[in-house]
Amino acid sequence: MSFPLATVLANPIGLDTRDPWQVAVVLVAGILLQVYGARLLVGGATGLARRFGVPELVMGSTVVAFGVSAPELFVSLWAAGKGQGDIAVGNAVGGVTANICLILGLSALTRPLRFRPQLFQAEAPILVAAAALVAYLLRNSWVGRFEASLLVFALTVYAVFVWFSSEVEADSRVIYRMEHDLPPAGSSKWVELIQLTGGIVLLFAGSRYLVKSCVTGAGMLGISQSGLALAVIPLAASAPELFAVGSALVRKEKNLPGGIVIGGCIFNCLGVLGLAGLFRPLSAPNVNQLDFGVMLLATFVVLPLLRADEKRRKAIGVAMLVAYGLYLSHLLGRSFSAQP
Repeated sequence: MSFPLATVLANPIGLDTRDPWQVAVVLVAGILLQVYGARLLVGGATGLARRFGVPELVMGSTVVAFGVSAPELFVSLWAAGKGQGDIAVGNAVGGVTANICLILGLSALTRPLRFRPQLFQAEAPILVAAAALVAYLLRNSWVGRFEASLLVFALTVYAVFVWFSSEVEADSRVIYRMEHDLPPAGSSKWVELIQLTGGIVLLFAGSRYLVKSCVTGAGMLGISQSGLALAVIPLAASAPELFAVGSALVRKEKNLPGGIVIGGCIFNCLGVLGLAGLFRPLSAPNVNQLDFGVMLLATFVVLPLLRADEKRRKAIGVAMLVAYGLYLSHLLGRSFSAQP
């Protein structure tokens, strides 16, 4: 399917300008709003969760992981509201692939990854199962409210599993490390509530500017709908995760809590697609079985990554980065072949 520039600019989802500098400024503004919105949301949500007695391990696996993936959720919800099914679905599918191959791959190559042995090794098969469920339900590139309800139900089951698993994993060293990864508590519940609300507002505004600038920029560069949905927007929406990894590298931190990335990918599969589909049924003809297969294969790579030593992890990290580069090249080829 072609993605002509005239169609993009005529669609109200894009910007009203064709100036590349203005498009770039709006894109950067959208990314920054997403980064700081996610940080505020995570800080406020974890503070409120502490006050309600939510275990630290549960917060690390759900609140923090889901909060980091909040940009993808807001992008897909906003795109769904505009009737852009390809963007809503491709953002979630491409986001999983980018988070695993790019973020985990880069982290495995540059520094050690830290996984909680009991819970996160159980979550890796859950991630594979979630990706397989998405690939099966979306085999016709359609997310109706029935499919969306199944995904949200699966997400609820996962959250319950994490809650009860936290009572089993009682290693004090693991709990200490997880507490160290969580944001500090706020001064009061009102401050945390303001943080949570402010984060949601910034994420909503950031998702709007990010999608508008990406759609307009992709049309100006001749990028097809599949390339926009599966590569451009997921990479832009993954800015908070990339920012966190880059900041850790600059600070020379030795470990990355890899389970947060895994939890975020589970949320992308089940929560982002499920909630967007409940908001509005989605048709995504430009996201095909190959894209779902790449996402599913990426989740399988997490299994050996969990058990590998540092040397093998670096080798796996290189392979993940190379594979993601080849996939982006394929999407670029689809963009050119889609031109009239």
